Amino acid sequence: MAKLADVNASIEDLGGGDPIVRSAVDATALGMAFVLQADAQGALRFVFAGPRCLGLNGVEGEAAMRDAALIFDRILPEHRAAFDAAEAQARAALKPFDVEVAMLGADEQVRWRRFAALPRPQPDGVLLWDGLEIDVTERREMAAELIEQRRRLQVAVEATGLGFWEWDIDAGKVVWSERNRALYGLTADEPISVPRYLELVHPEDRERVRAGFLEARDAPQGGGEYAFEHRVVTPGGVTRWISAHGHIGRDAEGKARLVVGTSLDVTERKVAEERRSLLMGELAHRAKNGIAILMAIVSQTARGQETVEGFLELIMARLQAMADSQDLVTASGGKPVPLGDVIGKALTPFGRARVDMDPGLETVTLRGDMAIGMGLLLHELATNAVKYGAFSAQGGRVAVTLEDAPEGRVAYAWRESGGPAVSAPNKPGFGARLLQQVLRPQGGEVTPAFDPDGFHARIEFPAVRQS
Repeated sequence: MAKLADVNASIEDLGGGDPIVRSAVDATALGMAFVLQADAQGALRFVFAGPRCLGLNGVEGEAAMRDAALIFDRILPEHRAAFDAAEAQARAALKPFDVEVAMLGADEQVRWRRFAALPRPQPDGVLLWDGLEIDVTERREMAAELIEQRRRLQVAVEATGLGFWEWDIDAGKVVWSERNRALYGLTADEPISVPRYLELVHPEDRERVRAGFLEARDAPQGGGEYAFEHRVVTPGGVTRWISAHGHIGRDAEGKARLVVGTSLDVTERKVAEERRSLLMGELAHRAKNGIAILMAIVSQTARGQETVEGFLELIMARLQAMADSQDLVTASGGKPVPLGDVIGKALTPFGRARVDMDPGLETVTLRGDMAIGMGLLLHELATNAVKYGAFSAQGGRVAVTLEDAPEGRVAYAWRESGGPAVSAPNKPGFGARLLQQVLRPQGGEVTPAFDPDGFHARIEFPAVRQS
């Protein structure tokens, strides 16, 4: 197939309708050389149609010169309007005429043809077009196949969750795939640019993202790969973690020209990492407080005990209840767990006689994965009550009651009374962070309140009520 540059050069060489040039075009098989005449009324006829007319169109050149419709009528009806419009526009501006249309070839199969011509005005007002008709079917099919291959590749890769993006630095043009737009919460028709992208990056991560790109851009020639994770905030207010990988393409002088890359939503992994870190911190926290908790339980158990045997029996029972509570939580294995059981087991070591529990709690079940977090939460609430709240005073009590909640959710309240006066801490400690975060990955939330008469908290989460 003739190269496009060769075709364009040949069209330029046709100026003046030189018969020698036309013969050379025919001899090199670039296409059909022609001279098309347009009179003052715009009527078209061929005053010359080269010998390749028959091979391209199935029409002899002499016949085409007698009746131009023999060629033009082979243009598919849906393409004829585009051909006529391009010719009329070029004629009005006296500019080169260049259009590609589908038409029937000599084999009566649909082929793609390119008509390209230069205008040559005549003294009598007639306009002559010196041009070429060439077959561009193969090139069109190759381009279509490349587009289809790219589409299939994009669909296959995006099925893995990856989004594609591309940034032409010189043109300032940014292109995002459909999946990439979805990751950032953008619609299919919303304009995207580098400044808009940076707006979506979380403010705390924005400078790190900018610095990471600049470091890759300014790396020695041959470098330019970069990868980092950052948060984004979608227009709808959703925060996600994105793992971004990019490659910077350079020209022969080493200047950055094109950046291409992928995006992957890693929010679930980051939440799991944060939860794992929280649980590890909780282990350390509980180890640190373990002795203090045991001492408090021993002290409370010793009150009112007249014999060593009675004290030993009660303290052992409470320590066993602590072990049973942990077993209940960790052995759930993802199966539903009654909320009443989780609360009861968690609070038994701290003295169930001092807990007023709403019977309605027995109608609530938790997902197994939430039961573990709920056990940690209740342990922390009870621990704080032993150290600072109701359980630290002899007459202190805790009430655990169901509360109204939105559709599809359940809420209960933890209310302490009879303990020392309560005031909000000046600085949130690990326990306060635990209360806020432990249920969040499963859709739960805790709202604490430090009232002078006693600490209380509202715990809300998704749950299933038993019939």
